Amino acid sequence: MNTNYDKLFEQKKNDIDPSRPPKLLLHVCCAPCATACLLRLAAFFDITLYYANDNIMPAEEWQKRLDELTRLTTIVNEGSFEVQPLRPLSLVVQNYDVLRFLDAARGSEKEKEGGARCKKCFELRLGDAKRYAERHGFEMFATTLTVSPYKNSALLNEIGLSLQTDKLLWLPTDFKKHDGYNESIRLCKKYDIYRQHYCGCAFSQK
Repeated sequence: MNTNYDKLFEQKKNDIDPSRPPKLLLHVCCAPCATACLLRLAAFFDITLYYANDNIMPAEEWQKRLDELTRLTTIVNEGSFEVQPLRPLSLVVQNYDVLRFLDAARGSEKEKEGGARCKKCFELRLGDAKRYAERHGFEMFATTLTVSPYKNSALLNEIGLSLQTDKLLWLPTDFKKHDGYNESIRLCKKYDIYRQHYCGCAFSQK
């Protein structure tokens, strides 16, 4: 039986005490994916965006995506976004180290997109998010990756749930629901946000 992660997300959201929004660390792969996710999150959580993406190649592309995410953060915090955040967004950037990704992906370089290499990549980045969230007192963590129709949301949620602890909960999501991907396209056009044409690593680019 397939788990409805979008329904679980709505249940979690409905249980929130608006006077005490949970501190959420949101792993962000890029600004385009973040747009549609923020539509559904910003009014309910105290959000810190976490840019941890050692898989992105080359370094210039990693920086370009970070620049766009920084600009999106400013757009939201200045009140120009379609949904106003409950609290101003914070943005945390993990230092770029592509060798960590290459080590994790070793042996699966020739796998098709969506295969074993992607699973290792998800585990690397969500593991980074979990460790940061634990060290800095977050209550929940999640990722924008589930908005993409090219990403396995069930796998992402399974990895996230395997990483949660009694003190740090995984927020289940399937942001591609409710036309999330097309919403991200619309919002990128509206705010003139750069949309990349490959996931991130050199293997996906090929």
